[in-house]
Amino acid sequence: MAPWRTLRPQSLRAGDRVRLVAPASPYEPAAYRAGRAALSALGFRPLWHPAEAARQGFLAGDDAARAARLRAAFAEADSRAVCCIRGGYGTARLLPLLELASLAGARKILVGFSDLTALLVPLVAEQGLVCFHGPVLTQLARLPAGDRAWLRALLTGQRGRGPVPLGRLRCVRAGSGEGRLLGGNLTVLASLCGGPHAPRLSGCLACLEDVGEPAYRLDRAFRQLQASGAFAGVRGLILGQLEGCTPAGRGEFGARAVLERAALELGVPVVSGAPFGHGRRNVALPFGVRARLRAGGAAGGVLELTEPAVEAG
Repeated sequence: MAPWRTLRPQSLRAGDRVRLVAPASPYEPAAYRAGRAALSALGFRPLWHPAEAARQGFLAGDDAARAARLRAAFAEADSRAVCCIRGGYGTARLLPLLELASLAGARKILVGFSDLTALLVPLVAEQGLVCFHGPVLTQLARLPAGDRAWLRALLTGQRGRGPVPLGRLRCVRAGSGEGRLLGGNLTVLASLCGGPHAPRLSGCLACLEDVGEPAYRLDRAFRQLQASGAFAGVRGLILGQLEGCTPAGRGEFGARAVLERAALELGVPVVSGAPFGHGRRNVALPFGVRARLRAGGAAGGVLELTEPAVEAG
């Protein structure tokens, strides 16, 4: 794998402005208001434009408008971070309308997950910008206080090297691996295959989660990535939450069991049940940062950051 360029965004400080954007689907006003209050309680000042409330079917406005708002969010001098309001669907439609190098050059913090995987992965893998796979605004208020505190500590640089608070994990395949964190929503990653931003996870610890998918679709998405060569050279897998994926039980053909069996075929350390994704918890992960995975032991596994995610601003 070619040497990885790393662009660390500048850390946030209390009182810094955070631009709120909706690059995918429209959002519910009540969840927006609750999330905005939660972001303010973390000590940051949300910035929002009424155009972000646009609705055009399953999109928060047309592609050109959403792309223009996203470009403006990275370019403006008034904010130091970009927080996505909601995922849903539509982010990948913007990629041909964005200059990724220009976005990365702003060195701003970007936080999002789910459909935002389509933007996080090329910004990290192609441009080297450290991005944060973490809660969208409409999820923020529902999270445990500890997950919100972890997000704040990451973004302000109060937590750099050290263990990620994932709690007890399930060890699927024991071992150790070291690489850069990258991944996201399994279905969105698979949808990028065959395009100009197809994921390549060589040298990475792949973090995978999904929502509302039956087991056979999880298997199909995983094997599409595998056949595309996306997993070639991967150093380990961290399987997150599979909220609403079916069957939900512990049977042989349950959603998690199916995905764990597929992951075993890669022959690398694998842990499962990490609390990131669409469920009750969503522990933020700094994509592009080097980390070490130790699968096994009393806790099932430990993920440890080996370098900071942000630079002092």
